[in-house]
Amino acid sequence: MNPRPSIYVFRDPHFAPAGDTIVSAAPLDLVVSVYGGGGLIGESGLSTAFGGAALFRNDETGECYLGVWGKRNASRFRSALQQAATDLTVTQEAPRARLVWFQHGNARPKRRYPGQSED
Repeated sequence: MNPRPSIYVFRDPHFAPAGDTIVSAAPLDLVVSVYGGGGLIGESGLSTAFGGAALFRNDETGECYLGVWGKRNASRFRSALQQAATDLTVTQEAPRARLVWFQHGNARPKRRYPGQSED
C-alpha cells in the first residue's frame, strides 16, 4: 500500500529578501495530474497557472516536488490539489529535498546548487 501523498507547507528564504516566504510543494506526478505540463520536469502547467514555479529534488532518492510561493498562491495551489485528490496529508515542513530552480513569469529560471552563495 502506498502512503498518502503530502502537500508540504513551509517558509523558505529563497523567494524574497525577508527570507520567510510561504511555499507549498507537492510530488511532481500529483502536480502534473492537476495542472498539466510535460517535458522533463512538467512545470509548464503550474508556471502558467501561477506565473512561476519551483522545483525541489531529493538527490538521494530522485523524488521531485513542484511548488509555488506566496501566501495566496500557496493556498490556491493546496486547494486545487485537495479537490483533485482527497486522500492527501498536509505537512507543515519542507520536503526532504533541495531547491533546484525556480522561475517567475518570463524570467530566466534561477538555478540553485549545493553550497551556492545567496544572490
